[in-house]
Amino acid sequence: MSGLSERHRRSSTGLTGWLRSIAIELGGRPAARLCRRLRLVAGRTRLLRLLTASTVSDRAPRVLGVDEFAFHKGFTYDTVLVDIEAGRVVDVPPDRTSETFAAWLKEHPGAEIICRTGLVMSLW
Repeated sequence: MSGLSERHRRSSTGLTGWLRSIAIELGGRPAARLCRRLRLVAGRTRLLRLLTASTVSDRAPRVLGVDEFAFHKGFTYDTVLVDIEAGRVVDVPPDRTSETFAAWLKEHPGAEIICRTGLVMSLW
């Protein structure tokens, strides 16, 4: 059955998609608590790893969301780039500088609209 699972995966592609959606909406610990209530086996580190495990295409999505998040509350923040229309994480750049973001945009042309911070959360 094509599309049911991927090589070397412990869960189906459907379950992985659900877990990724939960991680995008809630983050680490809150997502892990919801998964426990739903009887899904997924810890906070697995959920956060799903956010950074996406492949980066050559083109940026048409509507690109830029937001910041922290793996641990009160510690250093990272930037996350999100395809707003598809509702998935596109990339997590190595740092939060504007130069890095500008270089990313030059390497991945095609973004027509860029949403920043609170706007990204309201469109998810």
